Amino acid sequence: MENDKLKKLRYIYLILISLLVISAFAVPYTLLTSINLFYGAFLFWSLFAAAVIFLTIKITTYWRNN
Repeated sequence: MENDKLKKLRYIYLILISLLVISAFAVPYTLLTSINLFYGAFLFWSLFAAAVIFLTIKITTYWRNN
């Protein structure tokens, strides 16, 4: 893969993970405040963790020794 394309992908994944991290703080304390039980935030954080793991796996698939 070309170096410019890898840089572009790296920035895209960095932005996606940054948005996920921001949402991990914002969503439970804003959108899920009306849910008085813990399972609302737990479900969201579980989905958040799965998404970050998936993106991390996608990023590391581009690593190779030259």
